[in-house]
Amino acid sequence: MLANLHLIYGSDDFLVERKAREIVDEAVPVADRALGLETIDGRVDTIDAAVHAIHQCIEAVQTVGFFGTTKLVWLKNATFLHPQVRPGNFDLTKEAVAQLTARIKAGLPEEQRLLVTTGSVPRNTAFFKACQEKGVVSEFGGSEQGYALEKLARERLHGQLEKFNIRMSDDVRERFLVRTGTSTRIIVQELEKLRLYLGREGAEALADDVDAIVSVGREAEAWGLLDAVGFGDPAKMVRALRLLQSQEANAIGLVAMVEGRVRDLLVFRQAMDEGWIRDGQWQSALPSEVDHMLASLPRDPRALPPFIFKKTVAQAANYTLNDLRRARHDLINLREKLVSSSAPPDFLVETSLLRLIRRGSPARRASGTTGLRQPRNRGAGGA
Repeated sequence: MLANLHLIYGSDDFLVERKAREIVDEAVPVADRALGLETIDGRVDTIDAAVHAIHQCIEAVQTVGFFGTTKLVWLKNATFLHPQVRPGNFDLTKEAVAQLTARIKAGLPEEQRLLVTTGSVPRNTAFFKACQEKGVVSEFGGSEQGYALEKLARERLHGQLEKFNIRMSDDVRERFLVRTGTSTRIIVQELEKLRLYLGREGAEALADDVDAIVSVGREAEAWGLLDAVGFGDPAKMVRALRLLQSQEANAIGLVAMVEGRVRDLLVFRQAMDEGWIRDGQWQSALPSEVDHMLASLPRDPRALPPFIFKKTVAQAANYTLNDLRRARHDLINLREKLVSSSAPPDFLVETSLLRLIRRGSPARRASGTTGLRQPRNRGAGGA
């Protein structure tokens, strides 16, 4: 039997909406939707709009459907359910959410159903707990760590490839995800484009096909920043950073991402120095304490797909272990500066990342392969 209250939330908006559509299909036949389904737009930016949407929702669930029929109220894309994010962080909005929470706790009227979808709602709020107690809560993305999201994205890509009848090697799948990111909606959209581009059922998508047709999403732009830092390319780093900054990316979030990449490179650089990685591959016989250490990491680096593994090895080769240790220390200090300094955040991040890149290993600097300009010769003929 279908519950009369559903809260569906998470960062994967495609799966959130798909689940919501399944509930709508089950609860209200198509022929009855003119009278049996009321949709309230919760994607709002102002306090007044948020309060209005909440009061409209409360009124809707208290209003009996025409001729006594069952009615489903869908509060869709509610952007005000996180008390720390605008407009949910204003007192008037919080008061309105509290009224909706009280209505839920008291129980919905008979033959009334409520469906709420949102991108973010903290588990410790009274609203979330009331939905857990009185109904069914479903999450699609949001609480997973980056490595878990990547794993889920690979699983969903595998399933969608079967639906679209497209073949891909493991390396090409990783290349595809590097461009799309982990959003299921974007994965599906780009596969549809790829299927049309390939032009026939059961075709195999090659790396050149992915590069030609698959768009680079915002998440991939962030990965582009990390790759530019890893490969020591200041020009690409600045371009990627300024693009993300123009999209109002959070400075502390960007620094945290770079810090995560530096941590990965630290592991690989140590593995290369210790001989755990030789000739471009992990050694099969490692000391037990090393095996335990690698297995205890949030993501065992030995389980990385070949495409990502090769790229990470190449990036780790650009820095010494001490370079990376100093870089991690500087990034921690940078996060503190972003909170306490009056200097513009964009300036602090850009200059700090440029210093990080210029700290490439001496061998790389001597060979001129860091992508940095070499000091101008001021000897004979110099300016």
